[in-house]
Amino acid sequence: MYIYFQKVKYLLATVLTVSIAWGAIQLNSVVYDLIVNIDDTNVVQDFNPEGGLTYYEPLVFTTTTGGDFEFNNYSSKLTNNVTDTSLLIYDNLQANLIIDEPWAFNDGAGIGFGGGQENTFQGFDRESQAFQGTITLAGDTTYAAVFASFTPNTMGSMAVRVNAPGQISTTGFNAAIPEMSDTGFWIALIIGGFVAFCYFKIRSTL
Repeated sequence: MYIYFQKVKYLLATVLTVSIAWGAIQLNSVVYDLIVNIDDTNVVQDFNPEGGLTYYEPLVFTTTTGGDFEFNNYSSKLTNNVTDTSLLIYDNLQANLIIDEPWAFNDGAGIGFGGGQENTFQGFDRESQAFQGTITLAGDTTYAAVFASFTPNTMGSMAVRVNAPGQISTTGFNAAIPEMSDTGFWIALIIGGFVAFCYFKIRSTL
């Protein structure tokens, strides 16, 4: 019985350690799933060398925690099934969006500049792909994110996932913003899962 108790004790300690580590990761990361609609509300003429119109959608947001923010346009429904999308981030809210050079830019995996990215942007002569990159932002700072396609005359919607190191405040998200009460939910879920796992593990061992 003593040996059995020791095994259970070590099992509980191991599971608790893993649960706490997993919980720490979850509590320090917030995932936002956004649907970005691009219509004729915001448009720029005579900017793209290919001609036509450039439609875009801005989103002003404020960070609470600095660190690496992952932006991933994992799906789109755009004009003529266009897949070429871009993310522009401005730290100057007075900037002329699209026209002025952004503080950071991402045009696809490994393509972009600013915000801790290696400068690999080669202008409009580039591969047709959706934006996907990690950009380092400061804490307690307001930015303007601009979602666009530089394929002329492109409108539609983008599904964008943002993995942030902390809460983001904005009135522009179409998806619900997690509140701080979600932290209690995660803790309860972790503890409940831990207790249930230990209970059934002990029963199966007896």
